[in-house]
Amino acid sequence: MLELDYQVMKILNRSNDIKVGDISKKINIPHSTIGSCVKRLKKKGYVRYKPYKPVILTEKGRDLAIELTRHAHLLEILLVNELKIKAEDAHRECDKFNLLLSCEVINKICERYGHPKRCPCGEEILSSSFCICKSKD
Repeated sequence: MLELDYQVMKILNRSNDIKVGDISKKINIPHSTIGSCVKRLKKKGYVRYKPYKPVILTEKGRDLAIELTRHAHLLEILLVNELKIKAEDAHRECDKFNLLLSCEVINKICERYGHPKRCPCGEEILSSSFCICKSKD
């Protein structure tokens, strides 16, 4: 998954009725670039999209967004507990390398900390019944 795809998935997971232009403005990236990203996500089955209409996460896309958010939250826990980084700083830092670690590594972090229910920022860590990044999309 590309960094841009990750950013767009995060926005879609937090927003309802958001159009390509609105996503573009939120992250200050050209409309055409976001349009290409959305088309790529649609091709993989993560979003439903028609021009001039809002971009909607599919069930598969929602599952991916939950898994990516879970990864980020568990990385926050690692940074706070092992490196003693402030929760706010850990929250920002984890997005920079979230996509670099495998689900196996993330699951080891989860196990190490007893399958935590909340991240250091207080957000709930949603569980997924499987690791979506193992699929070949």
